[in-house]
Amino acid sequence: MRAGADRCLGKVREGSVLSTQWDDARNLRTTERRANFPLTPALSQWEREQDELPLGFATDGFSLAGQRHRLPLPRGEGWGEGDDVRQPKQLTNRFPLTLHCALSTFVFCLCAFFFLLPALSYSAPDATAAHTITEGPLTVIVDGADEPNWEAIKPMLKDQLTLSGNTAPTEPLADDLAFFTRQHYVREGWPAAAVKWEIQKDGIHLTVASGERIRVGEITWKGDLILPEDELKKFLLRPSIEKEDADKKLPTWVDADLKSGASLVERRLRAEGYLNAEATLLPAPEAKDNRRDLTMEIKPGPRFVFGDVALRDAPAELEKLMRDQIEKTTGSPFNEASVQALQSKLKTIAFERGYIQAEVLADYQMGTKGGSVDVTLRVKAGGRAKIARVTPHPGFSKGAQRVLAADFRPAVGKYFSAEEVDFYFRRALDTQMFARLDDDLVVLAPDGDGSQVEMKLSGEETKPHTLGFEIGFDTFLGPQAGVTYRNTNFRDSGNTLAAALNWSTAGPLGFVQFTNPAIFGSQYSSSVKLAVENFGLFEYSRYGTSLNFEVTRRVNRAFSYSGFLGMSANTVSTDILTPEELGPEDYGLASAGLSTMLDYRDSPVLTKKGWFVSARIESSLDVAGSNVSFLRSDLRGAWYRPITKKFRFATGAALMSIQGAAAEDLPIDTRVFNGGPNTVRAFAERELGPVTPGGTPLGGTSAVVGSAEFSYEVYPNLEFAVFSDIGSLGRQNNGSPFDYSSDFRSAVGAGLRYHLPFGPIRIDYGHNVSPREGESNGELHVTVGFAF
Repeated sequence: MRAGADRCLGKVREGSVLSTQWDDARNLRTTERRANFPLTPALSQWEREQDELPLGFATDGFSLAGQRHRLPLPRGEGWGEGDDVRQPKQLTNRFPLTLHCALSTFVFCLCAFFFLLPALSYSAPDATAAHTITEGPLTVIVDGADEPNWEAIKPMLKDQLTLSGNTAPTEPLADDLAFFTRQHYVREGWPAAAVKWEIQKDGIHLTVASGERIRVGEITWKGDLILPEDELKKFLLRPSIEKEDADKKLPTWVDADLKSGASLVERRLRAEGYLNAEATLLPAPEAKDNRRDLTMEIKPGPRFVFGDVALRDAPAELEKLMRDQIEKTTGSPFNEASVQALQSKLKTIAFERGYIQAEVLADYQMGTKGGSVDVTLRVKAGGRAKIARVTPHPGFSKGAQRVLAADFRPAVGKYFSAEEVDFYFRRALDTQMFARLDDDLVVLAPDGDGSQVEMKLSGEETKPHTLGFEIGFDTFLGPQAGVTYRNTNFRDSGNTLAAALNWSTAGPLGFVQFTNPAIFGSQYSSSVKLAVENFGLFEYSRYGTSLNFEVTRRVNRAFSYSGFLGMSANTVSTDILTPEELGPEDYGLASAGLSTMLDYRDSPVLTKKGWFVSARIESSLDVAGSNVSFLRSDLRGAWYRPITKKFRFATGAALMSIQGAAAEDLPIDTRVFNGGPNTVRAFAERELGPVTPGGTPLGGTSAVVGSAEFSYEVYPNLEFAVFSDIGSLGRQNNGSPFDYSSDFRSAVGAGLRYHLPFGPIRIDYGHNVSPREGESNGELHVTVGFAF
């Protein structure tokens, strides 16, 4: 304990010395001059050691060095009455020596604490660390500059040291460095900044006292404004508030920024046709309360607008497109930038249709009093370019070159068309072999009709091997997890090998698929897929194995079609459902069919406008003696229409029908179902129509669905939607693809969509307008993708 008391006394002595140094430092003009005093580090070390050696007084004793010792407190000169311990009245006569030391140590520490309290509670003035720059034999030390300003003045100081040619510090050099440093601070909004210099043994010392920073005060507008004050103010202050860490409400007064803002105001007025507009800054003579007011005088001058715009020498196939573009400019504000923009648009129209060397020249004359300006546009189209050959970059792999050659083969020998070339690029990117594709048109020797070009393809391939993991949730399948493997350039052939294993509450599903994106070097792609599934979500379970072969061709951006063949073997088991409810238990099917799609949507995953129609017909025949045979047809379509920038409307419909059998003669999972997040949303998945007492949907042979939806973007990528659905389910033996039940059910509801790159995450609640016995009043759905 004596050792602990001595240790505490030693620390108090250090603290007292530090207190003296701190008071001395406070009396100096700048604390930076005493940077050699280890004030803050020493105090921090003292505080850390106090944490290691806690010393405090309590009503029942005191603690020292982390140990607690019980000791009765003295009252006057003796012990208090009623104490259990008998001690003499004189505390010092028989008090143990070690306790004397401990108590005196505590009193000394307590006094020292109160002595140091003012120094410890004193907040040191904001000071910045010294910055140093060395160039050759010269060293400059700058005190008082914060990090952003130091980064700005550092290169300036370095340049001055280099240009000076001095080998030793001199007074003229030091004065120049201080001058240029102050100029920086004045430009950046510290008009009262002062920079002192001093030559010492270690180099030139610059001490910066920035003073108060001046802010932009009230802005007064004078003259013919033309545009609203708020809009003009945004342009004036844009250079000031776009800086990093800028105060948006009280921007700093920087002359250069305000002059740049005035230039932006002039440019904005010129964009409205006021080509002689002037914006003059009239700052207040001096600042008040660190704010400097400003008057902005606007002199717009006369206004110029587009008059008659004549088109000359345009090829016949381009003339209508170009005139449609020209008509948009008549009567609009005239300025040189608008003329150049119009020339660029006409040139783009020509280029996209094969006139890759086209030029558009403009002639016009302006008066001095404003008014309309007539413009003549002359088109030098040149020859229309044909694609002589397509050459993939030799750095591409053999498989990538094979795919690109097949994709772009239809372009060879045809006139260049940007729309068609863009389609070929999209088709190549759909293979997932390429991260990026670029083209370069090289003009070859011209032929009789125009120029011939070589299209050189370059870019970057993706890594062929990818392994992915996914996890999610769906209101029908519940929690889901999966792993996928993909090789987009299998054995450097350009073919894709993919495999996946997924799990949900319905059971596992796995498949292996092999895709050839260019059969025999053509534009047809093929795929072979082997899949195994165990489905056990309701009162039955099904084990199925299927093998499918499909050939697809995407003819252009909108139109595609495919043909397919398949075989499947299935086993269904149940202890609850009747044979009529379940259908055949063991069955094998051979299927063949066709599908087609006409798609004019702007995006298949994040659609905002456009429409699509798709059709599919499939014939299935029994191959296992179960007498299952039927013909199924599906017809779907949707239309998406933006009303405003954030408000959209969409509607969709679907008709699914099975001919050749009644519902009870079909296996349960081959039937048609209705209800769920993509059909009538007042019902759970598959549950519109007959359901067993245990909750198993029985499906039918026909289903019709119609939906309408309004959505509004309340936040970027977040939409609120209201919708209405109607649909029915029939179970009869249909004689036509257009047979359906007239027992319609309806839903109204609302939901949220959050758009992600792979589609929207959708949360919908559908209310059952007329619930029947045993049905719920509505259903909540969480899923990914559009409803239709």
